[in-house]
Amino acid sequence: MSWKIFSAGQLREMAPANADASAFRALSERYWVNLVHKDHNPKLTAEMHDTEADIYLVVEGEGDLYLGGTLLDPTTPTPGQHRGSGLDGATHHALRAGDLIIIPEGTPHMVDTRNSRLVYAVIKENVAEK
Repeated sequence: MSWKIFSAGQLREMAPANADASAFRALSERYWVNLVHKDHNPKLTAEMHDTEADIYLVVEGEGDLYLGGTLLDPTTPTPGQHRGSGLDGATHHALRAGDLIIIPEGTPHMVDTRNSRLVYAVIKENVAEK
């Protein structure tokens, strides 16, 4: 695998401003990046990944992050990927540009931008590929 460097400007250009999320497999089967735009998004979706750790880098804006607890109305749309309508018992964290968050595999999490706008890069690591 060769190394890659992406500036914040390049990340912004990779996803149109009106998209909720744009994914690109930039690195390997073990690592990939999603650039997420959320602008007053009314839908809450909690998630948990069995074998993927997430690293969030907030590029612009602000929002709310909830970590831990249990998924409400859980579903498993694909093996190892769990979704829910919210979280029960989660811890709240305010997000703003420049924040870096590491979310280990198996940790329920949810980003809330119902009252805000947020752009963040999600660097995913498939820990099963170690």
